[in-house]
Parts: sequence; C-alpha cells; structure tokens
Amino acid sequence: MQIFGARVIILKNIMIKIALLKEQIERFLHHSYLLQHIPSRPIDEDRILLSLSMLEDAQISPEKADHYIIPMMLVQIALDTHDEVTNSVSNHEDDDLKTRQLVVLAGDLYSGLYYDYLAKLNEISMIRLFAEAIKEINEHKIRLYQKDIERIETLFDSVGTIESALICKMAEHFSAPLWVNFSYDYLLLKRLNKERETFIHSGSSVLFEQMANIVFPKTKTVTKEQKHYLLHICNRYIDHCKEKLLKMKLEVNEALQIRISELTGGFSAIAKKTVEEG
Repeated sequence: MQIFGARVIILKNIMIKIALLKEQIERFLHHSYLLQHIPSRPIDEDRILLSLSMLEDAQISPEKADHYIIPMMLVQIALDTHDEVTNSVSNHEDDDLKTRQLVVLAGDLYSGLYYDYLAKLNEISMIRLFAEAIKEINEHKIRLYQKDIERIETLFDSVGTIESALICKMAEHFSAPLWVNFSYDYLLLKRLNKERETFIHSGSSVLFEQMANIVFPKTKTVTKEQKHYLLHICNRYIDHCKEKLLKMKLEVNEALQIRISELTGGFSAIAKKTVEEG
C-alpha cells in the first residue's frame, strides 16, 4: 500500500511539473494581436513529459531542465506553426491571406523567442544544438513535401526524424542514448496514430498522400482497395513501433508508463510484457 501511495505521489508531482511548464510556455506564446486573428498554439504534453523524463534520467537539475525544455518547446511550436501554412497551401485550401501571413509571422516570433531565451542564459551550445535539429527537420520536410522519397521505409524514417529530432539531439548531448531510440519510436507512433485517424475520418492525410505516391505512382485517384492496403502498411509500422517500445530496456516514471500503455493499446500490453519477462 505504501508503494502504491508513493507511486501516486510521484505521478502527481510529474503532472504538476508539466502543468507549470505549460503555463510558462503559454506566457511566452501570448500575444494579444495574434490571438485576435489566429487560434492559440497547442502545447504537446507528451514532448514535455519525454524531455522531463530524459533529463531527469540524465541527472540534470530541475531548474536546468526548465532552461532546456521551454526553448525546445518554443522551437517545436514554431515548426508546427509554419507547417500549418505549408499544409494549407498543399491542400489548396481557400485560407484568408492575412491569416496565413499572421501564422507565418507567429512561427517566426516563436522561433525568435527560443533563441532569445537561450542567449540570455548564455546557453550557446544549446542554440547550436537546436539549430542542427531544425536543419535536419527541414531537410526531411522538404523531401516529404516535394515527394522525393521512393521507399516506404525511407518515408517513415523521415517522419520519425521530423517528430523526434529536437528531443533526440538533447538526449545525445546529455549522453542518454537509450532515450534517443525511445523518443524516436514514441513520437513516430504518436504521429502514425494521428495520421491514420485523419485518413480514416477525412480520406486524406499528408503521410498517406506520400505513401500512395510511392506505392501507386501511376494512380491519380486511389481506390477503396488501395486505401485498405495503405492502412495495412501504416498499421504494420504502428505495430512495429509498439513492439519496439515494449521491448525497450528503459526504466520510465509512472506518468510515462501510463502514456506508453495508452499508445500501445492499454494496460494489458504492459501487463503481458511484465508476465512474459517473468
């Protein structure tokens, strides 16, 4: 009973920490004029949880961890914000020109905030680190949107890199190699789940368009049977990510255990893995 109580306290402390970091990030993102014209930016709690867990495992002090997580999240939000414009143009949406321009400016603003934040702390090495990650992410995004990818394996690897490069670079920097693979598979799985849901409900998604271009290059309109085949491919990669996460020899905190169980299909998957390992 005492062990259960201690686990609950640990979980509660982690959730409080995530909420406090979100509040700090939201203060950086707040801009009264932008909020009048474009929606507020979503903050991915999974990325906060992953980076918190990784930095704690790397024995980085809580105060220092904040100094790395906040700018990392600002960079991620800047990249995601710019993606909104890219996706709307590629989908030929009739967006208001002013709105698109403001979204671009918002992305530029958030990108500048991360640089200013780290410069004030004299964290020059982290500025370089995030700059390297941004360059790598943008290179893979160009390949993705220009349809330069010819293999499904390469496509999914690019998506995994786009999703995880910022956290993976931090994990490498702080000598936490197990977290590189874990973060890659975790964030790729999350993105694949999202793309699959989008495809099922709307019939299209950025990832599935690229998959169709690779698998059915001569087909202009994907048939129902072809859509089922694309879903089969995506499901296969989702299962592969789940399997890798469940086999990972990495001790994680209570909050991350819960999220892993949710992403991999519930607590039964965790329980099964525990029983199999004896």
